[in-house]
Amino acid sequence: METKQNYKYFTAPPINILMIIGLAVLVIGIILVSLFSSTRITGLIGIIVGFVLVIVASGGKSTDTDIDYQVAERIKDLQERSEKKFEVYEKHFLKMLKPIDLRGYDFEAKEEPFYYTRGRDGKHRTNYFMGCNLIFTSEKIYMFGRRFSLTDDLIDSDIPVSYFYNELEKAELEEKVYKTTVGKRDVEVPFYVFKIMKKDGTEALRMCVDYGADTDKALEDITRAINVRQVELDKRAKETAERRAAFRAKIEAEKAADAAAAEAGELAE
Repeated sequence: METKQNYKYFTAPPINILMIIGLAVLVIGIILVSLFSSTRITGLIGIIVGFVLVIVASGGKSTDTDIDYQVAERIKDLQERSEKKFEVYEKHFLKMLKPIDLRGYDFEAKEEPFYYTRGRDGKHRTNYFMGCNLIFTSEKIYMFGRRFSLTDDLIDSDIPVSYFYNELEKAELEEKVYKTTVGKRDVEVPFYVFKIMKKDGTEALRMCVDYGADTDKALEDITRAINVRQVELDKRAKETAERRAAFRAKIEAEKAADAAAAEAGELAE
């Protein structure tokens, strides 16, 4: 990963003096080419020089596209790795719910240094990211996450966990605000935390996510799957208990019958 270029993405000012000069020369060159035929060559030279200055000023720094590409490459095979890790494959998947992918920049990171920036595309980013794939089977939810830093190669870990449905309660979304200072301005950045809660009140999963319509659907689908599977599993457990109780009663009855027969035989003698 290009950590040095990523570091500059989060820390370098969006526009520096060299870039301002380059943009100014570029604009002047365009004007000279467009308006005056006698200065067209000078204008072309200005455009070339201005363009070179802008490239040099922004060189060595990742772009929004670079960051998005690196993130996508890191999490593109989460489901494949999850299937291998847990030895669950498509034939095991719950028919009512396909695997779900969650992803987002981590605004709750405890590591230092922590960097935040708003890209030119308007997207809020930090130097920490997590992606997670959730696979649903008839018995359990399998979660395989990968959390990493864009500025430190040493921070990169897999998070494989699984839970039985009867351990879980619901999925929920918490809206929070990250407060920071950009230049001389106080900035408040809204972010969202996706959680899967356990019955004991602890969290089976907690991660920041990019919020969208698919997030609300994931919340509804996961909570519904937990509720439906718990009812089914409780029903199955009750039926199993009843069968075991009936079997034990049958054995006890047979033992009692054998004992009675033996006792009757002894009395006859």
